[in-house]
Amino acid sequence: MKGEFLLGSGDSFLEANIYADKSAIVLDWLLMVGIERESFSLREVARDREVSVGLVQRIFGTLVNQGFLKTEGVRTAKRFSLIKPKALLSRWLEHYNIVKKCKMRTYHSGLENKREILELLKRDEFKSKVALALHSAAEVHKCKNTNLNTVELYIFEPNLRKEIEGLLELEPQERGYEVLLIEPYYRSLLKREEDRDGEIRKSSPLLTLLDLYHFPLRGHEQAEFMIERISELKRIYKRD
Repeated sequence: MKGEFLLGSGDSFLEANIYADKSAIVLDWLLMVGIERESFSLREVARDREVSVGLVQRIFGTLVNQGFLKTEGVRTAKRFSLIKPKALLSRWLEHYNIVKKCKMRTYHSGLENKREILELLKRDEFKSKVALALHSAAEVHKCKNTNLNTVELYIFEPNLRKEIEGLLELEPQERGYEVLLIEPYYRSLLKREEDRDGEIRKSSPLLTLLDLYHFPLRGHEQAEFMIERISELKRIYKRD
């Protein structure tokens, strides 16, 4: 079941959309790495993110046409520069809404508290199959500004849900939640996050911002707080 405030109608974007799952790997590179470089090539990005040159070329072509990238040179000598990072992120935020893009389920937990929930999830069979999301990720990034004591989790495989429900003694909850399970839209970005010794994975600062921005439970204020406090996000807004 879903809490009512999380119900979304869903959007139908074409797979070729530059804000789709695989394309997001390239956009993430531009906003996290490319923003610091004077110029870069298609092959550099493809090699760094282990995607095809063709994918990067299609995305870059669209971004050049939309005025987010500028280009110099021809053919194999062509170089690119990111010139409007804030505008690019703003456009991404217009196209992505976690409520519309991700299937979510809201629960009450029979466990005593959040700490007990997180300790159970650190077991080897679970910690690499889930990732902290939304407010829970913001807290791990040391950038939480709400008093919410909830647990939001990405689960990498839908068939893991029943195991998590049993482990955390979860019961569906119609309004609000103590635990939120999310099936990710941006799987490729999540899988790039490295395991931390003894810790649960977390969504990156950029993905956490994207997720929170349209999230109905105090998401926008938390997203704005992250922009002010996390250096990787702050520089995006200072460059335009």
